[in-house]
Amino acid sequence: MVKNLKEKRTLLLIGIHTSTKGGKKSMMDAVNVKVFVSDETKCPFCPDAISLVNLDTKNLSNELKINLEVINLDQNPELTEKYNISGVPTILIGDNIKYVGLPVGLERRVFTNTLKLVAGGGKGTRVTQEQKTKLTGIKNPATVKVITTSSCPYCPKVVFMSNTLAVASDGKVTSEIVNSTELPELAAKYRVTAVPTTVINEKVRFQGVPQLDAFIEELTRKPPVLSYYI
Repeated sequence: MVKNLKEKRTLLLIGIHTSTKGGKKSMMDAVNVKVFVSDETKCPFCPDAISLVNLDTKNLSNELKINLEVINLDQNPELTEKYNISGVPTILIGDNIKYVGLPVGLERRVFTNTLKLVAGGGKGTRVTQEQKTKLTGIKNPATVKVITTSSCPYCPKVVFMSNTLAVASDGKVTSEIVNSTELPELAAKYRVTAVPTTVINEKVRFQGVPQLDAFIEELTRKPPVLSYYI
């Protein structure tokens, strides 16, 4: 058992490593990251969220620049509604990728890769031009919530898929990653019985790992249908 918060923070942040083998890589675009927190007495993991982004800022300094802004919602309550914050800590990457709760454990590498994905404008992904056209053609913006745990072996794949589609959609899709271990009330809201569970526009669409085409199809068609993938 972790006996104190300082020790817990150390354990949570172990494991990130960015290789610079072969010299410095070319710089990508800057990434704007907002960390929404509240007072530590109400949000014990909020300092960890700030430390996590600060660590990436240092480790990725040869590849991209991270512009970090920390926002205390106790001091700025009006921003809760403006940014549609459902829990703290929330990490907002760019305009349309959110992490509610800490991206730790198996999610840690995906978080770092998402920063690179946003900085690179989505280059190097497996999204085809045809798929991108479908995403950018969405008439009503879609919100995806991926309910995860830090120990789920299948969650990282769905998380990165959701984040990739958000970047490829040019703002038509918002990806929100929810750590249900820290925020069980959000998992309970959607009656989650297994992870990963993917919610699209407040309707459960997938349990398990969907195919990319199926994911895009659910984002672009109506009415919503509950689907299960193993």
